[in-house]
Amino acid sequence: MVAVAKFMDTVVRPATLADVPRLVAMNHAAYPELVEENVVWSDAQLRQHIDRFPQGQLVAAAGGTAMGAISTFIVGRVRDAMAQHTWLDITDDGTFAGHDPGGHTLYLADIYVDPTAWGKGVGETLYAALRQLCVELDLVRVVAGGRLWGYHEHAARMPPEDYVARVLKGELRDRVLGSQIKAGFVVRGARSAEPRLRDAPRVGAAAIKHRRRSFSKPQRCREPWGARQSRNPKGRSVAVECRG
Repeated sequence: MVAVAKFMDTVVRPATLADVPRLVAMNHAAYPELVEENVVWSDAQLRQHIDRFPQGQLVAAAGGTAMGAISTFIVGRVRDAMAQHTWLDITDDGTFAGHDPGGHTLYLADIYVDPTAWGKGVGETLYAALRQLCVELDLVRVVAGGRLWGYHEHAARMPPEDYVARVLKGELRDRVLGSQIKAGFVVRGARSAEPRLRDAPRVGAAAIKHRRRSFSKPQRCREPWGARQSRNPKGRSVAVECRG
């Protein structure tokens, strides 16, 4: 096996408005399929994120160049982030208009890495920064919604729940779910509706993931690891719980 060189000088910092053009280009490069569906970040959305929650927009830079980023917000106190929801709904169409500094749940709306940096530890660095952000803000958990990237290739043969089970067993590989499970997220349920896409050209599936914080200040984390499923007969998404 050929060893993949890691970036040794990766630095995580808050995103700035000057980063926006690079972030747009990188997000489009990371998810070319979503560019066709017009559900990647726009310049205006990224500027809104930085304006509403600058602490939660992080960039991983190597050699001074942004090579990956995460987009987050804090879910409103009146919402249950573990209940059924769509990505478009909970993110207010990607604007983070519902960001609530008084909330308890950090929501990972997106994580993306420049394709030239895949497999070089940038994603791992960003997930570590995500956990640290949760601690610094004294939040209870991180929840993330994400597409089951490879499910469309198996949709005719199995429901999304079986697909997730096989990914968890290592029998199948999924680009998105696999990286988040590796980062400590736990699957909370599956449903058939795309949480992010309006009219996907292929059969899709998605995941809601949850990571309950059990580091730094464990008194805030009373529940044990669990597997509460979020059900939606129309859906094809997965709820995942992530606890550190």
